[in-house]
Amino acid sequence: MATMTAYHLEPFNGKTDFSIWQQKMKGILIQQKVYKAIDPEAYAEDVSAAKRKEDDEYAYSSIILNLSDAVLRKCGKLDTAKLLWEKLQELYTETSLPSKMFLLEKFFRFKLDLNKDLDGNLDVFTKLIQDIKLTGDKNIDDYTPIVLLNAIPDDYADVRSAIKYGRDKITLETVISGLKSKELDLKAYKGTKPNGGEVMHVGGRSKTRYRNHMGNNGDNSRSKYIGNRTCYNCGEKGHYKADCPHPKEDKYKRDNTLLTEQSNNATDLLENYDDVF
Repeated sequence: MATMTAYHLEPFNGKTDFSIWQQKMKGILIQQKVYKAIDPEAYAEDVSAAKRKEDDEYAYSSIILNLSDAVLRKCGKLDTAKLLWEKLQELYTETSLPSKMFLLEKFFRFKLDLNKDLDGNLDVFTKLIQDIKLTGDKNIDDYTPIVLLNAIPDDYADVRSAIKYGRDKITLETVISGLKSKELDLKAYKGTKPNGGEVMHVGGRSKTRYRNHMGNNGDNSRSKYIGNRTCYNCGEKGHYKADCPHPKEDKYKRDNTLLTEQSNNATDLLENYDDVF
């Protein structure tokens, strides 16, 4: 007698991935040792009719308990696990020629999306392969390595070249391994980039210069930076014109004073040069 084992499977509602649900449901039936109920020809000839009926009841109940009400209504009232399983495949597996052509077109035009990580891209690629197999195509595995190799963008042309040349045979695992190595290299490179040298752009202008003066010490670094500035009002260092403690001087008088000082300094320098010569 089959033993019911505790498990959790989201009921199939007709909108989620049927192939994934089907694989999980198959695993549950195998775990319960009643999977042969959906394929009676797999039974040995000496298996009794009572045993077959018991397995079918367990398999049938397991399947319907993992279907939503809407899906059950579409299936209608069926008496055996085999008929129910076949009806689900008929409803949710596209086997028509237009559907197969559409999937094949997506497959051969597949490109890696650089906005996603490698696992996300491979998940999309693998699902596409599974959908094509459900249409009855059994030879799709022969093309998967080449299609994934051609899906590598030109930015990673070095990876494509490393995989393509110097090998007698290219497998899907070889291509995936090469892509994972590239992804690890990129992560390691990003980890070595210094955070302090980041350039912040606001309104198209770089604030790197200001950050270098400010540093990470707040007002102390700012005070050190201000200490080298000359006040445009009094000519002293250590503060800005807006913070100047002296009375506001006449601009022209101040400029004349500065020019006089500069002229006297130049005269002194010339006299010193004359003494040296």
